Amino acid sequence: MTLRSRDRLWAIAVGACVCIGLWLRVHDLGAEGFADDEVHKWLAANRYLHGDFGGDDVEHPMLMKWLIALAVAVSPRDWAPEVLTRLPNAIVGALTVGLVALLGRKLFGRLAGGLAAALAAVSPTFIGYQRVAKEDTLVCAFLLLMLWCLACAAEGRRRLEVAAALSLSGMLASKYYFFFAPLPLIVYASLRAPLGWHIPLRRWAQLCAIAAVAWLAINWTPLMPSTWAYLRDHAAGRHVATPSFYFMGSLYSSLPLQLLDGVPPWFYVVFAFAKLTPLVFALALSGIALSLRRAGPGQRIALVWIAFWYATWMLSGAKYGRYFLSVLPAFLLFAAHALAEAFEGARRWVSASHDALPAPLQAAIAPVFAVVLGVPLTLAAAAVGGEARAALELGPHSRMYVSPLAGGENRLDWLFPHCDYFDAGLREAVQYVSAHAEPGAEIATEIDLPARFYARPDLRVSVLRPGEACGGSSVCYTIVQPGRIYRHNQSLLEKLSRDRPWHVERIRGHAAATVYRSMPASASTAGSAPRGGAPGGQH
Repeated sequence: MTLRSRDRLWAIAVGACVCIGLWLRVHDLGAEGFADDEVHKWLAANRYLHGDFGGDDVEHPMLMKWLIALAVAVSPRDWAPEVLTRLPNAIVGALTVGLVALLGRKLFGRLAGGLAAALAAVSPTFIGYQRVAKEDTLVCAFLLLMLWCLACAAEGRRRLEVAAALSLSGMLASKYYFFFAPLPLIVYASLRAPLGWHIPLRRWAQLCAIAAVAWLAINWTPLMPSTWAYLRDHAAGRHVATPSFYFMGSLYSSLPLQLLDGVPPWFYVVFAFAKLTPLVFALALSGIALSLRRAGPGQRIALVWIAFWYATWMLSGAKYGRYFLSVLPAFLLFAAHALAEAFEGARRWVSASHDALPAPLQAAIAPVFAVVLGVPLTLAAAAVGGEARAALELGPHSRMYVSPLAGGENRLDWLFPHCDYFDAGLREAVQYVSAHAEPGAEIATEIDLPARFYARPDLRVSVLRPGEACGGSSVCYTIVQPGRIYRHNQSLLEKLSRDRPWHVERIRGHAAATVYRSMPASASTAGSAPRGGAPGGQH
């Protein structure tokens, strides 16, 4: 088979992976209701369509809201808001599968790139977090593109230095991860000696200027004085209504600068262990070990990427599962690298052994050779098949995957409930209350904006805080979510748990949203725990 034929087959295989990945990401995209962050994106995108670029979401750059606004403008009017808001990420997520393939081919070879694309297409964690309207999917795509451009530029394709700068500007126009800006410099430093890559200081200045201009062309809200005032307050935590985070059965501060009391440094070690299937996790560790031993240009880029990412987030007191999207492809690439090396090692051993044997024995030993060559093939099929099985079994709630090594799905409410539920079940709980509640009743919840979005117009929505919730003269329905346990509501939720729920909204048997009903008399004292009423239905 000629090189051109192999390239054509590789492109077809990667294209098939992209198509499979697209289907898994867009299928039943509106199955879950809006999360709190997603409602803000929906409202901001609709404001964009009317020329209003302010609002309460300016702590995030503009690119994602531009894409949602575009989806709203060009899509049929009967499409659900949840679908329109998530559609850009789902499409970009599928395209990310192709970027994983390109980067994998550049770093580790054609076979590794194809295997990594297959893993990326069906990874339940990759799929699940790319089906929500958060900026991390865009960050991941631009990061992959930037690393591919840098790898090509290091080999002499100087024009791609500009493409790398534009990719960096796209990443920063997706999310204000300015601490990621040194990554190109670190990649350059790691490749300069082995590849003789040299970028003069004047060239660096040009690339920085190009990146800055492109960034401001996409994302001009930083030029508005009101944005800086908002960002100062946001950095100080004054816009963070829920500054604590539930992880492995404990509550931690969730503010970036609160390191001692913040989410522990090992959070993303646990996350990788729990969110990759066991075989893929083991293969990824093997790929990392191989890369440390060889340390060629491709291995250096991948190692710099994962080391820089982990070092950066270990220094932050705030961590969320969706941030892992921008390093998850590295694990998949390392796993694919290990598989490709196993294939190559088996091929070399069979070839050498075959040539060393006398001709009469070659046919007799052929079954042994077939078994040796079949081992890496079986490993690859098991790795891709294990991820695909989990994605299909859990879809459309594939964020709920938890590795059996970490306790399986039974540990869902204990490990990362905020990240994995992402407010799934709230829409249905509010709709159930709206269908059965008395006129003028109250709904108390930690996320009032999505509740208002789905609630009946006459229902009053309050925030679940002492002194604010269930303090009026109407019947009150309190919605409790496993991902919304905080220090400020912990004692209140403990009291509620002693009562019998009025309604429970379940996803795969898990209580995603539990509703407690309290009569006005039992809610007359502001800040007291709402009491349970007559039990209602469960769904």
